[in-house]
Amino acid sequence: MTVYILNASNDARRGAIVETRLREAISDLVKVDRIEDVVRRAAKEPGDRTYIVLVLPTQDRSYVSGFLDVVSQYSAQMFFIMVGDEISATEYKALLRSGRADWVSANAEASEVVDIIARSYANVSGHEGSNRKAVVTSLVPSAGGVGNATLACEIGVSLSRSRQAQKRLCIVDLDFQGSHICDYLDVEPRLQIQEISSNPERLDAHLFDIFISRHPSGLHVFAAPRSKFDMCELNVAALDRFFEMASARYDLMLIDLPPAWFAWTSQVVFASDGVIVTGLNTIPSLRQTVETLSAVRESGRPGLQIAVVVNRCERSLVRGIARRRHVETLLGNERVFYVGEEPMATHSINSGSPMAFTNSYRAIRKDIASLGAFFTELKSSEVSAG
Repeated sequence: MTVYILNASNDARRGAIVETRLREAISDLVKVDRIEDVVRRAAKEPGDRTYIVLVLPTQDRSYVSGFLDVVSQYSAQMFFIMVGDEISATEYKALLRSGRADWVSANAEASEVVDIIARSYANVSGHEGSNRKAVVTSLVPSAGGVGNATLACEIGVSLSRSRQAQKRLCIVDLDFQGSHICDYLDVEPRLQIQEISSNPERLDAHLFDIFISRHPSGLHVFAAPRSKFDMCELNVAALDRFFEMASARYDLMLIDLPPAWFAWTSQVVFASDGVIVTGLNTIPSLRQTVETLSAVRESGRPGLQIAVVVNRCERSLVRGIARRRHVETLLGNERVFYVGEEPMATHSINSGSPMAFTNSYRAIRKDIASLGAFFTELKSSEVSAG
């Protein structure tokens, strides 16, 4: 394996800064002036995996759009890591789907480039020493008030208390303005999202541990105190760094997404191994669920496991689902889980004690168990170097 660095920027100082930072982590880094130089060197060592760190021009978005055409011209043994300014979710997704390129912020630490190289090398070589990374499941509400946070808490606590699961679990609440998962669990929100958004490189193992809110069930929670933080301004590099660290520590991550769809929402969905779309059994809510499913499929990776939860369902006298025909008509062949109306839900929320923790279910114990099985059956699509 050989790692090259090529400064495609007109700013020599920018290239020098990136190179200096990388050499602290990759001592045998090879500097080249043209991709053709890499091709010539690689031809002398067939079979060697080659990595090219490409320093992009400042604020030049046109370079990204034409980059994948350039990638296709070279050997599959070459993997490109673009270092530059922020790119769009669509561009980032296209890079990952190529299987031969990735992107890192110009302000990121060298460890992020090293991590990308390690993941890519493990995927190609199939190292026996590689470890599966966390299974990431996103809960996407079709609208506000559909019970997304409550479901995340009940499923998370239920799985944490399960002797069969024995997994390291966490919930990540990305609804920074309206966060209430910690209220449901009666724990203190500790994630300082504004701090790491403005300075992602500050997030290290020590700070990561400080951000954990620990529930007595064993479930870990990452949630920020409610604020009017502008989620449109959230630094994607901060999310990337956070998820990279969390994925190495946990077996299963439950992501509670906000009802609003932001530029970074697509990237979270793309990074997910499974997605649950939550809605209610009314015609307007089911229509919103169909629209949300369409957005999820457009953003998700091939093979993404998707299911729908129709929450707070009314049941008939024989325990059937009221108005089930409406769901089947609008959702067609979707995989659907029905979660019934639960008499104890309001008391549970007000007391800060999840029903799964106090064993106070009356109606939905089997519903939550079925959902938990969906989560535990998912497999991670990512591999990290061991």
